Amino acid sequence: MTKTMFLAAMLAAPAAAHAALADAITTCDAAWRDDARNRNVPVRIRMPAGTGNAPVILFSHGLGGSLEGGTNWAVAWAKAGFIVVNLQHPGSDRSIIGSGRVAAAMAPAQLVARVDDVHFLLDELGRRSREGACDLRRADLAHVGMSGHSFGAHTTQGIAGQRFPVAGIAADPRVKAAIAFSPSPPMRGSDDAAFRAIAIPFFSVTGTQDAAPITPNVTARDRERPFRAMPPGDKYLLVLEGANHMMFNAQDGLRGPTSTATPHIRDTVIAATTLFWRATLPGDVEAKRRLDAFARTLPLGDRFEAR
Repeated sequence: MTKTMFLAAMLAAPAAAHAALADAITTCDAAWRDDARNRNVPVRIRMPAGTGNAPVILFSHGLGGSLEGGTNWAVAWAKAGFIVVNLQHPGSDRSIIGSGRVAAAMAPAQLVARVDDVHFLLDELGRRSREGACDLRRADLAHVGMSGHSFGAHTTQGIAGQRFPVAGIAADPRVKAAIAFSPSPPMRGSDDAAFRAIAIPFFSVTGTQDAAPITPNVTARDRERPFRAMPPGDKYLLVLEGANHMMFNAQDGLRGPTSTATPHIRDTVIAATTLFWRATLPGDVEAKRRLDAFARTLPLGDRFEAR
């Protein structure tokens, strides 16, 4: 069996016969008002086919991003049966591009605001019954996953329990598992102090070229440090040969061809992350077995580790 065929087999679900129905995603855009913070939080909800309850996955974009960030991952996860909600963070979103406010958008206060956006969004999902054509009563809020890219990975790390030398950042116990695309080590203090409290399942996804000009002190190798500092138990790391920072934004063609992931990188990330969500949110035992064996699907140069 070739690596490609094995990868496809790893991703296949018992409900593969209903694949055509899985393409019927309902998408709803809105801006939810947080009166307590005088803040509007844009959201994009993707509902999977069917009418039954489904686990929820949140996605937080990187610096200067928008609801388009993470599109490739969000669509794949929704097709796999998850409710996926992208959120946009005012103050560190695309409104800063060309504004001269990049430094302010990276300030600790913006990380606090982003984490609070996630708390607010989960509150709203529990309060609202519908958003347009999306039936929010389907949201299984006992099984919630958090994910994000770059600054969104920082946001995810905070929600999962990373400790920062900044007041006002609190983990959310409603989040049961997390995926960070391009995670980062702490800017100050030890890795152990920052990450030792992250007890939930956590998947770090990075690449051998995953460096960003805006954070020149963080190398591609540094992005493995959070995984190595977290306590063992359902912690995973995927390192893809040749993958750069913007490929994990999952928004093809955003800033030229180097931001578009190769088919191998895209398909591998979708396969691995979907197995992770299935294993950790609904507790799919077969998905956990396939995830633990995922290294067998990878060509020379890619790495998958678990601890």
